[in-house]
Amino acid sequence: MGELDEEQIKKLNDISKLPQDKQQQELQKFLSTLSPEQVEFLKSQQKQQCLFCSLVKWQAPQYRIYEDNYFIGILDINPASKGHVIIIPKTHYKFITEINEDFSVPIKRITNKIYETLQADVSIIINNGEKADQKLPHVSIHIIPRYEDDNINLGWKSNKAPEEELKELSQKLKIEKEIPKVEEKIVEEITDYEGDIRIP
Repeated sequence: MGELDEEQIKKLNDISKLPQDKQQQELQKFLSTLSPEQVEFLKSQQKQQCLFCSLVKWQAPQYRIYEDNYFIGILDINPASKGHVIIIPKTHYKFITEINEDFSVPIKRITNKIYETLQADVSIIINNGEKADQKLPHVSIHIIPRYEDDNINLGWKSNKAPEEELKELSQKLKIEKEIPKVEEKIVEEITDYEGDIRIP
């Protein structure tokens, strides 16, 4: 049986009241005490309670304007502006870093459609994590059409960063260029080919 007993439910409720950083640590410990069936049961419960998962499955009213194999696009019922679209992955991902599929495809297609139809530019927003104001534990990408005098304020106060801080961050955040691996067989063939070259 995959269901949790009363003590396990109490423990889970206690974990949910912890600050997010401690919550993750305690949750991992707790999950390690469960059977595989209980872990699957928890996953199914989480998906059943997720508003965005219910939208993906057409279990809630919506105005869907886009769908492919991996994402849907729906009109926000409380829009920041006319034509505000939310892109939702069909798979339940909490953070943008978990998505393997190319989410640039729906962004480009919806942005183009908004530009062609509404003659509007767009702001594209992804709130990734609690401190970034992510409201639900399911990734969403907001495409907000922008109009003249729309009174949407997405600005922030800029402060000049110290040179030392920029140097340090540029080293810490640097992402090395990926060099594609050449298959050994190809390398051998190149070596054989070069060995066959004769200079007259």
